[in-house]
Amino acid sequence: MVLLAVSAGCKPKVISGAELESKLIETMNDYLHKTLQHGVEFTIKDVIYYTEVSKKLYICRFHVNMHFSNKDTTGIVAATITNDFRKVVRTQ
Repeated sequence: MVLLAVSAGCKPKVISGAELESKLIETMNDYLHKTLQHGVEFTIKDVIYYTEVSKKLYICRFHVNMHFSNKDTTGIVAATITNDFRKVVRTQ
């Protein structure tokens, strides 16, 4: 009985909908803060994604506003994010 309770407690919670979108944006936000040059400010507006179940990842396209050197630009940042939200890989 105790083993069942421990194994059930360790199973990751499956999220979806608005909660999943929020987690994907949070993960990309953390990644961009770590990888962009100092002085670049950005705002992630939204994310479009789909789940690649066989590879255990999300394929994402983020709409991002960036501000740097008195310039503003809006663009798309494409990336894959593992379903445990630990690894982000930017794509073309």
